[in-house]
Amino acid sequence: MYKIVIFVSTILFSCKLFAVGQGYSLDISFAKFRGVGGQLHFQVLDCNNTALAWDDLPEIRVQNFTVTSDEHKVTLNELPEGRYCLRFFQDLNGNGLLDVSSSSIPKEPVGFSNNPNLMMGLPSPENSVFELTSSKSIKVNVNYKKRR
Repeated sequence: MYKIVIFVSTILFSCKLFAVGQGYSLDISFAKFRGVGGQLHFQVLDCNNTALAWDDLPEIRVQNFTVTSDEHKVTLNELPEGRYCLRFFQDLNGNGLLDVSSSSIPKEPVGFSNNPNLMMGLPSPENSVFELTSSKSIKVNVNYKKRR
């Protein structure tokens, strides 16, 4: 009887391991681009530990593409279940970096998952986290530096 229990447990555990590799798809819609041009750089980050700073979160996917219209759609496949954050910027001058002012305010368009309010500065990862427990779609709006 003991051998049967071990055998069944081994099979069930093996099935669980293979199920993890299947993953989910994430459809991302980037919306409200004012200008066509430049490269959009985005990161999907593992946000299981939201106490970490943006730059300390593990990268899951990194991608870029040329902005050719006011809205773009991207599908990421084979993402495991988990908590994620997404952030992006539109590189208008082609230097590959997000340009910021001396007070760390972005000079180029940016966006974050959950579309948090940016009035108080860049959001924390905790404000941008979303759960992926099945395939889903999210919409991320472009935010521009406010004119004074």
